Amino acid sequence: MFFKKMTKREQANTHKAAVTAFVFYLLALGGHALYMYFQGNKPPVTFVILMAGLLVFFSADWLFNKKRS
Repeated sequence: MFFKKMTKREQANTHKAAVTAFVFYLLALGGHALYMYFQGNKPPVTFVILMAGLLVFFSADWLFNKKRS
């Protein structure tokens, strides 16, 4: 298709990069949501995005692990 078959090293590096990006977005959106929460009195949209992203991540993780077994 469009992508070449990755080596084990490339797969490991991609996994490390994905984890780093996930943690960055978690901290960035979480920090912004906390900041906006203390500035106003309603949950900001970034909090909704953060929770939706966490739901998608953990749901996909559960499905992939269930599929592997």
